[in-house]
Amino acid sequence: MPDLGDGSRSGGEGVATLQSLLRSNDIAKSINASSPLGAQLCTSGLWLLAGDLDRSHRISQDIDEKEGSFWHGIMHRREGDFSNAKYWFRRVGKHPVITQLAEICGDHFRSPEEFVDACAEATRGSTQLYGQCQDVQWKEWQSLMAYCVAL
Repeated sequence: MPDLGDGSRSGGEGVATLQSLLRSNDIAKSINASSPLGAQLCTSGLWLLAGDLDRSHRISQDIDEKEGSFWHGIMHRREGDFSNAKYWFRRVGKHPVITQLAEICGDHFRSPEEFVDACAEATRGSTQLYGQCQDVQWKEWQSLMAYCVAL
């Protein structure tokens, strides 16, 4: 499960293996996305999961699609650039993943902008809120990844 900030929650063997696969491009070749765009988006998401925000950023910032902006917004939220994250989420606009998150997470995810604010508060020391935000972020990652695979 990714941390709310930079890096991964646990930098254990699984993260090291994922980073190694991503660096060797083995994983990019095996992403079973429906299109090259979907594979590129999934690669950006996998770099986020591996905790390498810079590599994810280099990919997502060059994708002029809502999903590129979505990954880009998540990346800026995790790096603590909350106002920039909100900018990128405004660029996403209406999106099926946002609707899905609002349905499955209820009050914990009313909008991407409110979720950015909750993550900002959580990273300033609210332990209970931190765990809730981390859970929502994990659902967000999974939902967006599934959506991108289908593109």
